[in-house]
Amino acid sequence: MQFWATYCKVLGYVWLAVTGLLILVGISNVWMKEGFSGVQELLSPSNAVNYIAMAIVVIPGIVLLKLSENFRSKLKTGK
Repeated sequence: MQFWATYCKVLGYVWLAVTGLLILVGISNVWMKEGFSGVQELLSPSNAVNYIAMAIVVIPGIVLLKLSENFRSKLKTGK
């Protein structure tokens, strides 16, 4: 169980780091191609599809971190 807790924690942090970098690279590419106005359109509050897509990409990393906490709490209680 200790292995799975550590594995999920490391994988969760790696997932969040990679997705964060991909999101930043995407924003910088929009900036390079379309300028600041393109970034404003991309990050506009009315662009809900973009925020939903970012949430879908980030959620697995958060779930892995919560799963790691779950495994660690089970180890503490001995179940």
